[in-house]
Amino acid sequence: MSVDRAPASCILGVAGHIDHGKTTLVHALTGVDTDRLPEEKARGITIELGFASMQLPSGATAAVVDMPGHERFVRAMIAGAAGVDALLLVVAANEGVMPQTREHLAIGTLVGVSGGVVALTKCDLAEPELIELAHTEIAAALEGTALSGAQIVPVSARTGQGLGDLRAVLDDIRTRPRDVSGPLLVPIDRAFVRHGFGVIATGTLVSGRVVEGATVLLASAGADGSVRHARVRGLQVHGRAVTEAGAGTRIAVNLAGLEIGEIHRGDWIFAPDELEPTRAFDADVQLLRGSPRSLRRRTRLELAVGASHVGATVTLLDAPELHPGERALVRVTSASAVLVRPGERFVLRGPATMAAVGSTVGGGQVVRPHVERVRRRAVALERARRIFEAGPLPIDRARVELELAGERGLTAAEVFARTLVPAVDAFHDACRVEDGRLVGAMTMRAVESRILDALSSFHVQNPTLQGMDRHEISHHADEALLASALSRLIARGTVERDADRIRRAGWKPRDPDAVKHLDALFALLENNGLTPPVTAEIARSLAADELALQPALRRLVERGSAVRVRNDLYVAASALADLERKLVEWLRAKGTIDAQGFKEITGATRKWAIPLAEYFDHKKLTIRVGDARRLRGA
Repeated sequence: MSVDRAPASCILGVAGHIDHGKTTLVHALTGVDTDRLPEEKARGITIELGFASMQLPSGATAAVVDMPGHERFVRAMIAGAAGVDALLLVVAANEGVMPQTREHLAIGTLVGVSGGVVALTKCDLAEPELIELAHTEIAAALEGTALSGAQIVPVSARTGQGLGDLRAVLDDIRTRPRDVSGPLLVPIDRAFVRHGFGVIATGTLVSGRVVEGATVLLASAGADGSVRHARVRGLQVHGRAVTEAGAGTRIAVNLAGLEIGEIHRGDWIFAPDELEPTRAFDADVQLLRGSPRSLRRRTRLELAVGASHVGATVTLLDAPELHPGERALVRVTSASAVLVRPGERFVLRGPATMAAVGSTVGGGQVVRPHVERVRRRAVALERARRIFEAGPLPIDRARVELELAGERGLTAAEVFARTLVPAVDAFHDACRVEDGRLVGAMTMRAVESRILDALSSFHVQNPTLQGMDRHEISHHADEALLASALSRLIARGTVERDADRIRRAGWKPRDPDAVKHLDALFALLENNGLTPPVTAEIARSLAADELALQPALRRLVERGSAVRVRNDLYVAASALADLERKLVEWLRAKGTIDAQGFKEITGATRKWAIPLAEYFDHKKLTIRVGDARRLRGA
């Protein structure tokens, strides 16, 4: 058996009402009986998905997915429809359009099939007039769906009538190419054990590429939302072994490292560091036109995405209710984790009182695969709307997601999971932080602006200092973000750094002694010794504003020429040092000193003696005991 790459192919979903001849038609086209279960053969109906390969006249291959037609098995039908490129809708000429015909059409439209064809089967059992009537009815039913204007081909699987025409029409269907460069994603629609091989999972490779030998992740659709590792032991496409396969193919994956009980229909195969399971996402949802009533603000429904079906709460973000046929932005919160990409299509199902056809209520497309919990619905709406209006380009969505993340930022893997933009730091609106996360350019500029404003303010208030201590700006951002912003400012030459001192580029500190009133203040304090005037009196004597004296007073304290005894009282340092010497000598000789003693050693009245005594208490040289003071610790 040759082993190579999987060929390109179209995935064709066969849908339609029960007993309209889907399986019989597939057998006539492919030679494969897709009803493999004993119950299916005994009851004559399709219960599970069936699979076959069909060679088209051009040589291209179509992977055929035969989907159940009974309303009880719609879940299996949706699991198959989620990965198809085109729809082969089967309608029996002797019965015409039936309820499941309409529901399958609606589901195919909701999951985004890009085209298809209608096979009008059992034409050997219907008169020409009935066939013509069925043709007219089908054309009307197709309007407004993904198959609007599709060809209707009369056939008979029993006689072979029209089968050649049907193959030719199928060969002409042009579908949208799958994204091979996107993230690996395979919704699993079947899992079983094959003797000698182990666990086999089948599904549609809807995005990316899988390679034999690769390590993959398996996300569970169960309540635990667990993620497990596995290895791709082998791959098959159309029953042929291949070493790799790309998006747009039906694959069977032999997975090593798993037991059959660990994998189920509805699980997902994906790659490490690409997608992330989520329990809440924002979406653009449409309620089907035929729904009997509007969707309320919060509604419990069933979410069908990929091959998974889980309970979910749908919360309207931009409307109090959603009327039939209308669209709205919503928050979908699922009971268990799901794996979705931006633009992922899904179906919403509910009771007959809400459903337009069968159990199908509506569906939509994912806008934000991962969302933050917010208290106000208006905040959620604003964020969803910004992503929705960002346009179809992933790079634009990435720009908005980074902006919404703010200073918290996102890792490269988180950005990719939210927007499918790889190597996000390669575009100019993403800035890498030292701890590896990414923030938006606007966020980084805001942090840089705060740093520059802080430095400017510091220079104004401290004109004689070389710069701001690095640790004094730590409150402007977290450490890694601050370091990155500083590095960018330094690299641009906007900021300069000298050890732990930071300054704006070109900043030249003034001579610390070039302060107005400095010399006059120093002379006044020196001349008055322990009885200097208070600052208000000094201001009047110098004909200056009291506030204007503060820089000179601070400078005298900094260089040790004066000491602040009280907020409005400064004393020459030499006079205060001499007083301290006298005070210590007194206390060592006599043990204590009272107010009269202070007046004696200072030669000052109570106006100065009391604040001087209290100064030595604050300095912890003395301690007050009653009306006297003694040396602390003596």
